[in-house]
Amino acid sequence: MNEKLLKKLAKIKMIVSDVDGILTDGTIMVSKNHEYKTFHVEDALGTGLLKLANIPISFISARESEATTARLKELRIDHVFQGYVNKLSALEKILDIYNIDYKDVLYIGDGFVDMPVMEKVGFSISVPNAHLEVKELADFVTLKSGGMGVLVEIVQYVLKSKGIYDKVFNKMRKEIYGV
Repeated sequence: MNEKLLKKLAKIKMIVSDVDGILTDGTIMVSKNHEYKTFHVEDALGTGLLKLANIPISFISARESEATTARLKELRIDHVFQGYVNKLSALEKILDIYNIDYKDVLYIGDGFVDMPVMEKVGFSISVPNAHLEVKELADFVTLKSGGMGVLVEIVQYVLKSKGIYDKVFNKMRKEIYGV
């Protein structure tokens, strides 16, 4: 990420993300009574680092999914909005909860349904496996694809842009590992 984008990214106060295609590769396995998704273990590191940096994260999904509920509960995410095809309406609720503006939000998305949010926020990121139009709209496209731990990559950029990367990693070492 170049210096101009890092400077713009430094102004962000929170991250809001899609789920399918970002935390997952977009694949959904369905049996008669169950739905299965694969999430990357490294995303827990991403959410953990954000908590240590006091940067909130929320998720918006167009779909309702018990797998999503289970994973985001495991990650201790406070605000998850599922079943919102109109993701702007969920974003409005998030803005109210955190008392912030569109310009304060970094949004991560990969589908057409994410584009209206990406057009409104202060910084938008997509992934290599996103629709072409979404990638063209995004301020930045990650190196990692959705479902491959992309959240950690993004969190590292955010922490570096704010000049707190080393501080947060040292805090993690001290608080979690006692080093």
